[in-house]
Amino acid sequence: MDKRTIDTYDQYAKLYDEEVIEFWDNFPVEILDKFVENLPGKRILNLGSGSGRDALLLRDRGLEVICVDASKSMVAMTESMGLESHLADFAHLDFPNNSFDGVWAYTSLIHVTQDEAAATLRRVHELLRANGRLLFGAIEGDTAGMVERKTMPGALRYFKKYGREELRSLVEPAGFQFVYEHDYQPHNNTYLNQLFSVTK
Repeated sequence: MDKRTIDTYDQYAKLYDEEVIEFWDNFPVEILDKFVENLPGKRILNLGSGSGRDALLLRDRGLEVICVDASKSMVAMTESMGLESHLADFAHLDFPNNSFDGVWAYTSLIHVTQDEAAATLRRVHELLRANGRLLFGAIEGDTAGMVERKTMPGALRYFKKYGREELRSLVEPAGFQFVYEHDYQPHNNTYLNQLFSVTK
C-alpha cells in the first residue's frame, strides 16, 4: 500500500472524519440491509475501516465488527469507539482462514493498484466462511494515480476508480458470485456498491 496515502490519513484523520459525517449520515440503508440480510453469521471484517463511521452502522445492526486499517491514527479512532481494531495493511491480514461471515470493504481497496486489490480479494476469499458476503464500495471512473484534496494541502492519496463491469471482473475471479448492486451519489461522484457471495 502506498506510504503517502497512509501518511495522509495519519496526518488528517480528524479532518477526514469530520468531512465524511454527511456521507455516512445519508448512506443508503438498502446497501447495509442487503449486506446483513443473508450473512451466515455475525462476525464481520471491516477492511480499511477508516474513522469507523460505517463500522458503527454495522454494529448497530447487531454485527460483531473487527476493524483493520493501515493508519495508526484511524486505528486509534476505532479503538476509542470500543471496536476491536488492528493495525495492518491489505497484504498482512493475519487472521485464521474461514473466520469471518462477511467482509465490508468500503472505498478502501481503491487505495491500492488493481493487482494489489486482486491479491487482497484472494486472501479475503480465504478468510470468509462458506456463503459469506463481500461488499465492495468503489468510486466510478477510469483513472488511477495520486490525488491531492483541497482541504488537505500537500497530502496525496492513491485512487483507482472502476467501471461497473471492470469491478465485477476484478472480484469474481477471486472466488465470488455477484449478488446485488446499488449506486450512491452524494455529490459529484458515483459510488458503486457491489455485493458478492463467496463460492467455495
